[in-house]
Amino acid sequence: MDKNIILQHFGEDDRSEVLNLYEKYILSKDRDISLFGNSFYSPNVWKYFEKIFTNRDFKVSSYGLFEEAERRMISFNNRYDSPFPLKKVKIVTTSKFNMMSHKDYLGAILALGIKRNKIGDLLVKDNCCYLPVCEGIHEFIVSNLISIGNLSCLVQVLDDSFIPPEPVFNEMIILVPSLRIDTIVAKLCNISRGKAQNTLDGGKILIDYNTVKSKGEDVRVGQRITIRGTGKFILGDIVGNSKSGKFKVQIKKYT
Repeated sequence: MDKNIILQHFGEDDRSEVLNLYEKYILSKDRDISLFGNSFYSPNVWKYFEKIFTNRDFKVSSYGLFEEAERRMISFNNRYDSPFPLKKVKIVTTSKFNMMSHKDYLGAILALGIKRNKIGDLLVKDNCCYLPVCEGIHEFIVSNLISIGNLSCLVQVLDDSFIPPEPVFNEMIILVPSLRIDTIVAKLCNISRGKAQNTLDGGKILIDYNTVKSKGEDVRVGQRITIRGTGKFILGDIVGNSKSGKFKVQIKKYT
């Protein structure tokens, strides 16, 4: 597949990373070797590479910290299941009375000068934060991250076999006449479809990190919906229909 055709599927912000991944794919395929991407990628990137380039003879896979992780590393032709080049990190604040949020932990890490694509999803639970980071920067974080907000913290590199706690979602069932994005947004935000259309026109709705351009676009099971100013959601299974024929759709909202 021509690289220019691939780049048409992505916005300007993603194109340099996508081009780098494509070149690794070609090298991995031509030389029959295993290669990994050097960052954590959003769903629009890793889902595309898994869908387009995985076949009977060649495997593309992704990995985040937990099953529902949005940001993941990508591997090409990893037939022997070699470990991804990442380290698992745990951050603990020293106070049991002040609860730090996802935003607090992320802000403190990025303030060190670390790029967002070098760390995966953050999982915050019981005043601890767990996250995967690209191999090579974990020591820098351990040495330089000394506080979250106004609280001192301790940073620990975990064993590769460590299994993090399960993420917590607010789960709900919504009734919608179709899986069109405008009807989903209207229901999630409790607004009219007209106002949902205005939100779409304002570029505030993303599906798997791609800005939605058409109100008639359908959302598929497993896709992430970002509504700026409201939150992030995962479209789950269709669990049935109401008497009026509406779809009963399972929704997971990130807490």
